[in-house]
Amino acid sequence: MTRKKPQQTEEQESKPFSRKEFINFVIKKRQKNKFLSDHQEDYYNILKSNQITVASGAAGVGKSYIAMKAAIDLLLDPDNSYEKIIIVRPAVEAEEKLGSLPGNLEEKLDPYIFPSYYLLNKIIGKEAREKLKEAEIIEVFALAYMRGMNIDNSILIFEEAQNSTPNQMKLLLTRIGYNSKFFISGDLEQTDRYKDKKQSGLYDAIKRFSNIPDIGVYDFKNAKNVRNPLISKILSEYEENRD
Repeated sequence: MTRKKPQQTEEQESKPFSRKEFINFVIKKRQKNKFLSDHQEDYYNILKSNQITVASGAAGVGKSYIAMKAAIDLLLDPDNSYEKIIIVRPAVEAEEKLGSLPGNLEEKLDPYIFPSYYLLNKIIGKEAREKLKEAEIIEVFALAYMRGMNIDNSILIFEEAQNSTPNQMKLLLTRIGYNSKFFISGDLEQTDRYKDKKQSGLYDAIKRFSNIPDIGVYDFKNAKNVRNPLISKILSEYEENRD
């Protein structure tokens, strides 16, 4: 004889989701930990085991995807306090003067954040990403407006960090609060702001924090390109024929 599943009481049905329950309810698409190189697996483990991780690597090695995947995995895990993903990118083309661009702050930032949205759509699906954004579980911040903030219970992803100044990097890093992780990455060979990469905030941070506990520093040097093999040939051509 099959027993009927007991019906929920009205009180149980109206009980609100916790943030973690809501996140797990919304994210139905789950991706297994599939790494396309040893570098990716090493980077993933470093991201999960440090409060702050600073990484540099060429285009195509998978640093952005792995950071976003690690952030989603941490967000889904009920055994931690992470309840939000915060995405930050330096708006170099606007020289951080976002007020001159049309639209509200979110609309001004969208062109810079689109690559992160694209990755999230691949990992959890566009519908889930939009629901989490609507619930302010995924948020977008402008680096220029972060002074005075304190980031708690969150995973902050800062990409294209090679275009930040040392002072901007200092501002960002000192925003970390309790129960948070900061994932910082960029490509020191593709800076849009500096002719000398040593002026970059990413370069400065890598040099400063190589031996600090709870701060992981990772270099994708010699990592395999996991995208179109043509990318490696293109990068090599630019390396060999610099002005």
